[in-house]
Amino acid sequence: MTTSHSSMSVEDYLKSRCIEIASDITSQANKMEKQLKEEMKEARKELMGVHEDCVGGTAEMDIDEGENDKENSSSAPKSSSSSSSSTASTSTSKPSSISSSVPRSTRKKRGPAIPHVSVLIESGPHTNLIAVLKPTAAKAGFAYVGRSTGKKFRESGLSLHKDLEVSTTHGHFKASKDGSIYFVDTGSTNGTFVGEEQLEEGSPLLIKDGARIRCGASMMKLTLTTPE
Repeated sequence: MTTSHSSMSVEDYLKSRCIEIASDITSQANKMEKQLKEEMKEARKELMGVHEDCVGGTAEMDIDEGENDKENSSSAPKSSSSSSSSTASTSTSKPSSISSSVPRSTRKKRGPAIPHVSVLIESGPHTNLIAVLKPTAAKAGFAYVGRSTGKKFRESGLSLHKDLEVSTTHGHFKASKDGSIYFVDTGSTNGTFVGEEQLEEGSPLLIKDGARIRCGASMMKLTLTTPE
């Protein structure tokens, strides 16, 4: 009997421990689930914030135009079921004419036009070469200048591959949202010069129409033209 009683006590103890362990595991799982839900909620808020920053202007425009369309549509007279087909046709045509009269002020305004940069090489092995560069205000909107013959130099930049004094990537033109054009020396070996003054590496130079800068042996006359 003693052996049986002792055996039951061990069994009861093991059951009790199993229950405690299961309870602890459940508690920890609940805490982790709650924490994950909170983290997902915060992440969702951040994503929504980023989304609003990216498309906020467009969304506001669409909402404003939608509100105006709804108000104008609700104020338009409704045709009765007994009206003639010509009257019904006239009634249905009104919302489109009202919608077209939505003030332009509700639409998103475009920023100033970004000028193109016409480059004329006046000295060096590329003398008389003319290129038109089209930098933009986007992060990837640089127009690169250098000795490289890579795609971004050949198609949207200026490849001075014969000028051995020009660095592989000498610098780039970039645009700002207000329509200004800048040139930045990105760490060239022989430098970029305006007259006798050498540009500081990484410091943007505001480009004015008719300006001249020298990269290596290539003197470049820059003309700014506004795209049509």
